[in-house]
Amino acid sequence: MPRFWVGCSGWSYDDWRGPFYPEHAAAGEYLARYARVFDCVEVDSSFYRPPTPFLVRRWAGVTPEGFRFSLKVPRDVTHTPTAESPRILEAFLESLRPLADAGKLGPLVAQFPASFVRGSGHARLTALLSAVPDRFRLAVELRHRSWWTSETVDELRARGAALVWSVYPGVAPPHVTTADFLYARFVGDRALTTFDRIQRDRRTEIEAMARHFREEGRSALEVYALVNNHFMGFGPGTAQIVREVLGLPAADLTLASRDPGQSVLG
Repeated sequence: MPRFWVGCSGWSYDDWRGPFYPEHAAAGEYLARYARVFDCVEVDSSFYRPPTPFLVRRWAGVTPEGFRFSLKVPRDVTHTPTAESPRILEAFLESLRPLADAGKLGPLVAQFPASFVRGSGHARLTALLSAVPDRFRLAVELRHRSWWTSETVDELRARGAALVWSVYPGVAPPHVTTADFLYARFVGDRALTTFDRIQRDRRTEIEAMARHFREEGRSALEVYALVNNHFMGFGPGTAQIVREVLGLPAADLTLASRDPGQSVLG
């Protein structure tokens, strides 16, 4: 049975104050509180701006041993490449050293836009696969059906990069295993605007993905399952449902609300 890592895309949501974090929690406390409940997180902010080494050291310092961070590759590499993109990628990878040294670095996620097609984009994908050193695990999210070819699968396998199994409106990647780990992203549309409770029932899609894990993904050693708020309306609650469907022990969501020394909620 693979090792499962289940968590959310991001942790810094004020809408979680009350249903997950305590009302009095400061934003600077969110990550440490989140990490009491879940063992991994996907960092969405790195897509917009590479984190500073100071920030990454802080992330490593406030999370427990064994916690994992998956980070999105900056959009200046995946979405709007320029002559500066190789330098940006290099700086991004270097900034992750504190997480790697602490054993807390999970896969990097190269998320490409839906407009990214194999014909015009193949060279860019190939360049990225070769530019990210093998010591970094890499998951590649492709959203256009032109990529669903045996050639794409072979190229990802040659690098040991995982094809992201996206649960996303209008996207249906093949459930093929191209690395020794799987990476699934449960992503919703942008219709929901508040994230303080479960607002959609999408358990059927989670159950379908669990079947894919058991069948097409049975050779994987690790499985990452990351959810965002938009999928069902409330990331922590959705991650709890993912754990239930996968047959994992329930997470104690109340741990995020407890203050040091507080054993029960009062």
